[in-house]
Amino acid sequence: MTKHASVLLAALLLSPASAFAAPHGILWMPGHAPVRIQSSAANAAGGGLQYYGGPVIEHAKVYVVFWGAAADGGLKGQLAPFYANILDSGYMDWLKEYDTNRAAVDGRKGTNQHIGRGTYGGSFTIQPANTSSSLTDADVQHELDAQIAAGNLPKNDANTLYMTYFPSGVSIDIPGAGGSCSAFCAYHEGFVSPKTGKPVYYGVMPSCGWGCGSETEVSSHECIEAVTDPFPTPGDSPAYPQAWNDASGQEIADLCESTSGTVNGHGIASDVTGLWDDSIGGCNTGPWSQNASAAVASVSAVPATRALPPIPMIGALRSIPAAGVFGR
Repeated sequence: MTKHASVLLAALLLSPASAFAAPHGILWMPGHAPVRIQSSAANAAGGGLQYYGGPVIEHAKVYVVFWGAAADGGLKGQLAPFYANILDSGYMDWLKEYDTNRAAVDGRKGTNQHIGRGTYGGSFTIQPANTSSSLTDADVQHELDAQIAAGNLPKNDANTLYMTYFPSGVSIDIPGAGGSCSAFCAYHEGFVSPKTGKPVYYGVMPSCGWGCGSETEVSSHECIEAVTDPFPTPGDSPAYPQAWNDASGQEIADLCESTSGTVNGHGIASDVTGLWDDSIGGCNTGPWSQNASAAVASVSAVPATRALPPIPMIGALRSIPAAGVFGR
């Protein structure tokens, strides 16, 4: 294990936790975010995002991982152009605002990283050894680590992000937060592999039907939060190895959860989440294009709470997106 990985692992083990905060970079189901989290967006203008000293992902290399063949649900052909579009666009360009060539809030030296455009690396369907329909985040970490070690997934490096999609009927539980599709829509996390000593960054994308909004907005939410904060706050007091959070542990997309924008390029238009922009004290909602664009395209007011009302789920089926959800 490298010295850097050892320091990260120690920091992760010592990080404080809170059942009332938003661990694991969670995107909550409508109406399920703790009160203090719902109100953090309204207070964001007072501080916005701050840098806590941890790493970011400079040039995200996204691999879509399907948790068994049943996880595809018609998504494979739609996620590929979506990720190829947003990662090679102005949606990534302006994130250089969150480079880490600066001191952290506690005075520690930054990691001197520079965020830029990324790439889509393809999709992979794994046959998980753990076939349970009730998983924990620890189960997900163990499975991904084993699949990487077995060569069933590409090797990880500091830019790799495994966006992992699950079939309907498979739930993921997070202690203190609840279960997928009942309490939360998706999340992202990072851990240091005990096998290689390298960080593994991943997103967990349960099949929650249409109760969480469009698949692309949820996917972009977790993808960009992983880029700017790959080791999310385990409680409500961010500290190293976290990267960009507000004072309560909320991330770049959390503060703009009810806003959206569009990325136009590569022959499609992709719906994405709006993102908090410290330079303007508001939500950047694009539109963005494949060509280089100005850092600030448009600004939306900061939402006080998530605007989407609770929507009843139709079983646990993943709805096939209508035209325009992944591209139009």
